[in-house]
Amino acid sequence: MKNLLTTIPQRGDLRHWANVEKILQACDSEEDFWTFGCRYFPKESGPGALCFMVHSGYVRGYFTVLQFTEEDIWRCSEDQQEPVLYQGPKVKLAVWRSIPTVPQRGFQGWRYTQLQP
Repeated sequence: MKNLLTTIPQRGDLRHWANVEKILQACDSEEDFWTFGCRYFPKESGPGALCFMVHSGYVRGYFTVLQFTEEDIWRCSEDQQEPVLYQGPKVKLAVWRSIPTVPQRGFQGWRYTQLQP
């Protein structure tokens, strides 16, 4: 099973790493999780794999992949008055772990990676 790499977009309340880190540290269970949308699920990965996260030009840490899901998820950020419904394929992640930063240019979508903790 291969690990994944994806980028946290730098917009809205996700612009500054200090704000993002607080959110990520709270993602520690199936009730408090992080997701990212994708067009299709990674075929060579799955639950139990790791997903490394890029922000501001660095890999900052990783999550454990909980599941691939198409369930609807409602999310609300600080700059939104009403929650927004996210539909379609999503990778559900939890249990954030920080690592020493590794330079990595951001990108859209996800990639397989050889990174290990």
